[in-house]
Amino acid sequence: MKISSFLCGWLSLLAGALGSAEEKVVSVTNLAELARVAAADGQTIRLEPGVYRMADYLTPEVLTEIKAGVDHKQARPPVPMFVFRGGGNRFDLRGVVIEIDTSLYKLLPQGGYTRCLIVAGAGNMISGLSIRNTGPNQGSGGNILSLAGERTVLEDVTLHVHGSFPYGYGDLLGKGGPNLVPLQKQSGIQILGSDSILRRCRVFSRALGHCFYIQVGARIRLEDCYAEGVMRSTTDMLRDTAGPAFDLGFRSVYENRDGRHVITPGYMKSLVEDGFRTYGDAGSVTLVNCTAVNTRAGFEIGAKDDVPIKTIVENCVARGCERGYLIGSQTVVRRCSGDAVNGPLLYLRGGRDSEVELELCGGGPLATVHVLATIAGTGHRVRLTDGDHTPNRPQLPIMLGFGMPQHAEMSSPIRPAEAKDIILVNEIVTAPILTSDQVVDAKVESQSRTLTDAVLRASPGAWGLPANGIATGKPEK
Repeated sequence: MKISSFLCGWLSLLAGALGSAEEKVVSVTNLAELARVAAADGQTIRLEPGVYRMADYLTPEVLTEIKAGVDHKQARPPVPMFVFRGGGNRFDLRGVVIEIDTSLYKLLPQGGYTRCLIVAGAGNMISGLSIRNTGPNQGSGGNILSLAGERTVLEDVTLHVHGSFPYGYGDLLGKGGPNLVPLQKQSGIQILGSDSILRRCRVFSRALGHCFYIQVGARIRLEDCYAEGVMRSTTDMLRDTAGPAFDLGFRSVYENRDGRHVITPGYMKSLVEDGFRTYGDAGSVTLVNCTAVNTRAGFEIGAKDDVPIKTIVENCVARGCERGYLIGSQTVVRRCSGDAVNGPLLYLRGGRDSEVELELCGGGPLATVHVLATIAGTGHRVRLTDGDHTPNRPQLPIMLGFGMPQHAEMSSPIRPAEAKDIILVNEIVTAPILTSDQVVDAKVESQSRTLTDAVLRASPGAWGLPANGIATGKPEK
């Protein structure tokens, strides 16, 4: 009994000590309280579940504080609505929805880069938050959530992005210069801080802007993330009887294949920008088990030619995108897949020393698609396989020694570009290889036939002259 009593007492003391060592949870019930406690460090913070309107938080006093905090020394300073200023905090935001009415953008100081929520401090973790836009279809020119601090972790964060102008035409009226109309974009999650990690985050975009985009920083990792946009046919756009495209006579910033700068029927366009986008100043980025659906590029990955660590895209999926994978230098794409229902599977646009392994899935195109892939650049290694051997799939070519069309716009012409020291393995029997005269020191293994652009141009076939305006289809004698 004495031993038992001693053990019970010791365990009780131990439990008390452990309990006292547990980190205290700070509970808050509105956005103003959340902003106040988020300015301190090293806490666990719980916002009670519910729907919170940013309009209720942006009082005249808060707007005055935001205006005073804008750094006008910068050419385009960040302008936030809400800032997580502290560091080392854990935010339990499960069941929390923050509503941002797009009409609030005009209340913020103008001339800057609107970032609705900024995680400014280092070492923060945010779990379970949902953010959704309401209000008119107008954009801020910025993004909804910006990770500016280092070592930020986002888990199970969901964005429903709405509001941009123009909307309904993708980038056909411009995407940053030149533009046919003033742009009001609205992007999803911007990543700037090194050592940031995103797990199971989702962006559902109904606005002209990127879903996830990484501009600077190193050792950034995205796992099991999802980006979704929406597609619209150019033929449907040409049925509009009002709106910016109609007012412009359906002009476009892009030159089409007959030399006109017009919206061309027969194509599918994403109404958002890229699902996952990296820029040249981002280093050592890894994307694993990520999916892009109906975005402009599912994965547009670009690194500088001489970066020491490659960007990794692994076990990812692009479905229904305007182009599945748009890849530049120093990128490894492995065990990834995509379809060609709305556009090409791959543009390997140039650059050097990338390794691309892609599996083609899904049926044939739903609209005009000219090519399965174009490959240009130096030192690339490419392997293309057929994932489901869909019968009666059109024989879209893999064009080796050709660049992507200008701005990757499908209705623009595809022109030859140097492809040097390329290894291409093609296991898609329905995809012939078409090579240009700018292929140098390439090694090609293909289960389909190989054609040369020069031979096709030199021997287009002979046809009889039209009789009474009708071509006979008979060879000339």
